[in-house]
Amino acid sequence: MTLADAYNHLDLLLDKANQPYFSDDEKDVFINLSITEFLNSRYSLIRANQDFSEMTGARASINQNSTANISISDNYVEIDNYHHITNARLNGVTCRILSDDEGTELLASNNPFKSIDLDNPACWVTSNPGYAPEVRIFFHPDIGSNADGSLDFAADDSFSIRYLRHLTVSDWEDIPEQYQYDILNIVNRKLTANIESTNYAVQANEAQQ
Repeated sequence: MTLADAYNHLDLLLDKANQPYFSDDEKDVFINLSITEFLNSRYSLIRANQDFSEMTGARASINQNSTANISISDNYVEIDNYHHITNARLNGVTCRILSDDEGTELLASNNPFKSIDLDNPACWVTSNPGYAPEVRIFFHPDIGSNADGSLDFAADDSFSIRYLRHLTVSDWEDIPEQYQYDILNIVNRKLTANIESTNYAVQANEAQQ
């Protein structure tokens, strides 16, 4: 389904008497919101459903040799277009993927039963507001860094991250059609809720006066 087809499909879903018209730019805003909601709601299915996990080429991967759209500094990696981590490894060992708060607490607690070390590495995502990109993925333990702040990888040091890219309407035609319809149903729900809200009714009445 092309994006033009999607716009027409939404027009049909909203085709009621006296319903307002949404421009394509306005539809794009709701499509972007709905793609994000769809990915979040289906995240638990990613490993169980191979088709979904690789939809649109959403799955991406990087390692210590990657240069495009990432920045490596000390013990964290900055990634553009990030949505969810699905797997991370440090020196060949699978990392526990933790929340930012959980990772910070474990480092501070020195809990011997949940230790973070070379045999039990961990990683977590934290925000980097005000900077681009705004997402940092931290690895622990820190395996050392050079004076310039770059990770000090020896010949046998490595990391890898597999993640889902953040998709937008510009990726629309890469999304399998069965998922496009699911997303459009979410768009329709959001558009309908927007139309039927009391705020919209007040604004419409004011515009007519």
